[in-house]
Amino acid sequence: MATEAEAEVEAEVEWVVDSIAGFLRSPAWSIPILEFVEHKCEVFDDEEESKLSYTEIHQEYKALVEKLLDSYLKEVGINEDKFQEACMSPLAKTRTSQAILQPVLAAEDFRLFKEMMVQRNIEMQLQAIRIIQERNGVLPDCLTDGSDVYTETEEEEMKILREVLRKSKEEYDLEQERKRNNEAHDKMKSPDVAHKSPRHFNESAGPKRSLKHTTKLPGPEAKQNDVSIQDHSSVKLKEDSCRKAVGDVSEYVTKQGVLEGRAMSEEEEQRLLKKRILAAKLKEEVINKR
Repeated sequence: MATEAEAEVEAEVEWVVDSIAGFLRSPAWSIPILEFVEHKCEVFDDEEESKLSYTEIHQEYKALVEKLLDSYLKEVGINEDKFQEACMSPLAKTRTSQAILQPVLAAEDFRLFKEMMVQRNIEMQLQAIRIIQERNGVLPDCLTDGSDVYTETEEEEMKILREVLRKSKEEYDLEQERKRNNEAHDKMKSPDVAHKSPRHFNESAGPKRSLKHTTKLPGPEAKQNDVSIQDHSSVKLKEDSCRKAVGDVSEYVTKQGVLEGRAMSEEEEQRLLKKRILAAKLKEEVINKR
């Protein structure tokens, strides 16, 4: 009897872990979290000293995480004790599990939160610089000179670029959410899918479950090709949005230069790009050291 009871407890813990992992990969969680991180990360740098604004942003992030988690746990009927038990279980201690749970753990760990925000800030800057480099076709020899010092004009352009990229990302996420909602609606119409519970999906995955298995998409393997095609289309849509964003920024900066009474010469543009790419290489080294 004791063994049976222990097996039931373990099965329940596995179900809770699987359920939470599924939620952390869903649009209901990922979209608001990504929007928050990308909107707030630009003020974070890699300096050891933490600013007061970092703490304030961390408190906002913690409130957002608690709100999203509480809403989901109430919806599926998981109380706080079961949630804590699942987080302390061996299944939640694996490397895969820790990667999935990182945004949740960051709500309670300021150091982890700051690392996450700094890394995302660097990634967004590199993304913007790569798009500018691709659009202008700058040669690698630019690394031999230049300075990692931005003028007010350069800072303003980078700020505008980040904002336009963020808006393009929001449009992309909304489009993806609409597609997911349509897919979910189509699945609900299928009698085979409508009668399956979350436990049924977990049991069909195999006798032994772990968070590593949760990284696989539920459903027949035959649908994986369709998912790959959709992912490819999503990446293309995102790239198009980013390129459009760069075009909008370039147009804006040109207009600003005319309004100020002068337009940047080709030599000035090349010098500006050289500075940015040098900064990009330095920041890539920071990422590689992590």
